[in-house]
Amino acid sequence: MSVVPGQYWSLIERNRAPIKRRANHSKVRTGCITCKRRRVKCDERKPYCGRCEKSGYVCAGYEDPNAKRGGDTPPPTTLDIPKRSNTLRPKSLQPRIIDTFPELEVDQLMPPSLTPAYLHERDAPFFERFRAQICIDISTWCGGDYWKRILCEVMHDDCVRYAALALAAMLQAAEQCPDPTNPSQSALTQCREGRIALQYYMTAISLCRKQLAGGISNAVIRSNLTTTFFFSMIEILQGNMATVDQIMVNGALLVRDAIKARAPNGRPTVVWDQQLITMKGGFDKLTIMWGLSPFFHGQREVYTASTPDGEYSQVPDKYESVSFIRNCWTVFQNDVGLFLLSVRCGKYVTPEYMETAIEHKSKFLAKLRQWMPVLDAVLERQQNTPEYYPLSIMKASAVAFTIFLSCFLDRSDVAYDLHLPSFLEIIQICQRFIPKKPPTHLKFSLDIDIFPLVSFTITKCRDQKTRQLALKTFREVTYRQVFWNNEGMLKSLQALVDLEQRGRDKRGFIPSSSRYFFVGSEWDFERRQMMAMFVAVTSVPTESGDMPTVRVPITF
Repeated sequence: MSVVPGQYWSLIERNRAPIKRRANHSKVRTGCITCKRRRVKCDERKPYCGRCEKSGYVCAGYEDPNAKRGGDTPPPTTLDIPKRSNTLRPKSLQPRIIDTFPELEVDQLMPPSLTPAYLHERDAPFFERFRAQICIDISTWCGGDYWKRILCEVMHDDCVRYAALALAAMLQAAEQCPDPTNPSQSALTQCREGRIALQYYMTAISLCRKQLAGGISNAVIRSNLTTTFFFSMIEILQGNMATVDQIMVNGALLVRDAIKARAPNGRPTVVWDQQLITMKGGFDKLTIMWGLSPFFHGQREVYTASTPDGEYSQVPDKYESVSFIRNCWTVFQNDVGLFLLSVRCGKYVTPEYMETAIEHKSKFLAKLRQWMPVLDAVLERQQNTPEYYPLSIMKASAVAFTIFLSCFLDRSDVAYDLHLPSFLEIIQICQRFIPKKPPTHLKFSLDIDIFPLVSFTITKCRDQKTRQLALKTFREVTYRQVFWNNEGMLKSLQALVDLEQRGRDKRGFIPSSSRYFFVGSEWDFERRQMMAMFVAVTSVPTESGDMPTVRVPITF
């Protein structure tokens, strides 16, 4: 049974608290030097242990059991690992929220060999997996310094800590399944890591409810938005997309309530400092991009009521810092995303909204013309740096926005056929994210924008070769990437291509009568099935407002 959080986690109830049992096992003294100093169990694989390799450490090898170390013999120095220091341990076990963080990198926040002293021994590998991979993967694309310093929250906020440990445990449980890309619910709950993950997941939800019962504040918003993000990833690992949708809707409603919340004196309850603004921007980006995909419905209902305010953010100078440019782009991207949601992703624009839609379209295209030279200049300057890849996605998004804004008012969808070179440019940019070697572990490093870009190309570009290239790119880019690793998504896109292919004439042209919108999907998590729903572009709403829909069953 999947864990399904309800409105503000209020639907979760437990009859009794989980019973904590200490693992009972014999102590092994023949492990490698690195595992001994980290105080974790070694698998004793020779010549280098698998635990160090899996956790990203350099194995220092094994001591000779027959050698006797004298008083003058120095200890092995193959790997310089800092020892535990009492001065680095928290003085209090009570949750404490840090509002501002020092300018430190992730590895400076938590030395590789140091696990918080108050963590149970069984939690050490989960913490290390979160520290060494998950938070770094997320920070590469999510933007904002908060995710680079998330370890501070994990150490001092019980709610965030349990959610992070649950995510790391569920990740390890999924990797132990015969098919990590499509793990079954029974396989996840049968292994030790899966049971721990669900226990910690429930604990984190309970703590979220207690926080919200005390009222909305900066600390509560920061903690709950972070855990909402982690909860969604836990459900994605299980393949439960319907629950992911509901979780993100809960988070969006929490943000809306936080904006409206007022103290008895009439002042806002939440002070939106730079950290919260950055977090909200990243959360908005995530939910809006998911809302633009045909696989998540709830975000559309929450965000469609909001429309851009006409400011559309500023276009920075090309010589500004990369972080500033990325922040400005996130604000602009969210404004465009809200507009796309308000016009129902181009499916149908009502007559009363047409004038407003045309006005927004003109202003957005003008802004994009200002953004293009800035993005080109920054890309050229950052070509050999890690920032090159997120900047590339920004450029691909700008190209996709330009195509959509130029064509969405064409009810026949034929206008998209004029933009084949731009579609090819999007796919070429996305191909940069195909790993040279297939990853050995599940990852979170793929930018959340990748899938909307590729799926937009597949659904709107009717050139047969470009479509097949986009499908191939989608499969290769998303391999072992948690966010978009669901086989049902790829099969549903293929179903759309096959549906339109039936109407392709001898010249290779697909007439408007044979073109379809991918409007949504219904997930049956337990049976691993999905119902993909398509609407012909030439159809018009009935008197009840419904659209004639073609439903295609998908098994994954």
